[in-house]
Amino acid sequence: MQRDIRRLKNKQFDILVVGGGISGAAIAWDAALRGYDVALIEKKDYGHATSMATSKLIHGGLRYLAGLDFTLMRESLRERRLLSQNAPHQVFPLGTLIPMYDYTPSKRSKLKVGLTLYDWLSYDKNDLSDSDKHLPNHQYLSAEEALQLESTLSRKGLKGAFYYYDGLNKHPERINIDFLHSAYEKGAHLANYVEASGFIIEEVEDIKKVIGVKAKDLLTDEEFKIHAKITINATGPWADLLLAKLNDRPVRKLQRAKGIHLLFRRLTQNNAIGFETRDKHHFFFIPWLKYSLLGTSDTPFAGHLDELTVTSEEAQNFIDLVRQHYPVNISLKDVLHAYVSIRPLVTKSSDSSSAYKALRKHEIINHRKAEKIFGLISVLGGKYTSSRGLAEAAVDIAMKEADLPKNPCRTANTPISGGHVGKRLSIFTRDAIARYKNDYSSDLISHLIEYYGSNYEKLIEVLKKEKCLDKTIDDEIGHIAAEIVYAVDQESAIDLSDFMLRRSAIGNCGIPTERVLCGIAEVMGRARRWDRTTIKEQIEKYKDGVGL
Repeated sequence: MQRDIRRLKNKQFDILVVGGGISGAAIAWDAALRGYDVALIEKKDYGHATSMATSKLIHGGLRYLAGLDFTLMRESLRERRLLSQNAPHQVFPLGTLIPMYDYTPSKRSKLKVGLTLYDWLSYDKNDLSDSDKHLPNHQYLSAEEALQLESTLSRKGLKGAFYYYDGLNKHPERINIDFLHSAYEKGAHLANYVEASGFIIEEVEDIKKVIGVKAKDLLTDEEFKIHAKITINATGPWADLLLAKLNDRPVRKLQRAKGIHLLFRRLTQNNAIGFETRDKHHFFFIPWLKYSLLGTSDTPFAGHLDELTVTSEEAQNFIDLVRQHYPVNISLKDVLHAYVSIRPLVTKSSDSSSAYKALRKHEIINHRKAEKIFGLISVLGGKYTSSRGLAEAAVDIAMKEADLPKNPCRTANTPISGGHVGKRLSIFTRDAIARYKNDYSSDLISHLIEYYGSNYEKLIEVLKKEKCLDKTIDDEIGHIAAEIVYAVDQESAIDLSDFMLRRSAIGNCGIPTERVLCGIAEVMGRARRWDRTTIKEQIEKYKDGVGL
């Protein structure tokens, strides 16, 4: 998956996707799999914003029941199954506990009905070849049973708990890359750090048509044009800002919600715990690797999108809220890592306080119908879980608008890159360990499959060329130096932060020691031919971009 600006300039594409988050990546994969000539550009790194900063869940959206949107929930539950099937190395069952206290606003009967509907709407959830991915129906536990499952719960006022299953998205940044890899393997042309600075407009009489974008390579400052039969705006929270370059008044204004997540040492067992607060908001703890992830705030955001951060005040307020409902001994100094995402919400409400209540619906705008501008489609809103379904709908429209061959969508039953593990991931891993038992440890093979799935042998090839790259660069997680070289050569990692946050999990576990960080920068520096000054600058740039 290599960046090639020259190829972007010298042809007309069938479909140009602007935006390299999960929506854009899924669209590029769908379109390339149908046989269309596809290009995708991203102004920063792939998945650098919302698609990286998720709650690490693949879920049906239980709280959508409050809005009685059964269609949205059914779509999400179907896509949960398809993602578990097509990205088996990344999506896993996750048991979730919802404790019921004497202060819990929702009645037990209401949650019982909701979870029963959740089970019914996911009637096909176990239509999977891998029995390890099967999800049981929900159950209600007594207070004692809940405490046996999760002893850290407060006993005071505990009446019982519901227990149900959703999906753990272990490494969302890796799925984003896998979608892009899938598109690239089918011929798509991809480039990060390329900004769409404006649209190329062709006007004939009273007809206005978008025939591509004006682009700028942010690594070289070169400006050029990319031509396409149809352009899809998939820029997430930036979607209406990009449209403002076309019209001063975009056809739709997005509402944005800010969500923060805090990472701590492991505080719970292997289950997620979701709490409903006295004022009917929610927070949860997700077990992730050796840690516990606390999420998420959901507040309106109207600031500058390129200046997002988690403040100490926000983190402290969140921790204070948690400690009112869960007797866990955490403080600001215990935060290992903090990150923030901006969720683009499609809502017609002018009430800024409605961010929490807004559903994660997507909207696809055909600008020919909306404002008589041909050659442009915008996808707004949506969620990680349903990105494949969003992509299918968007490419269906693009196919008709650009008069492309009527090729059907194939992504529902096609594993993404890394997902070709056969009927059962555990058997695939067992066989891989046996195949390489004389050369590599079982821990190393298991680690590579966890992150790269069926592409793990590409890392083995890197190791065969340079055996010294088997050195472990991070003892806590088990990453090796070969992954850095692979990220540069095969995954378009440009900056140190690209590898730390969006190709590996190292940065998502907090700031590593100076020794580890310098070691990673040294290996990446050799791969990218950085001088000593650049290596130092990259380290400082990374440090400045993470933490509270």
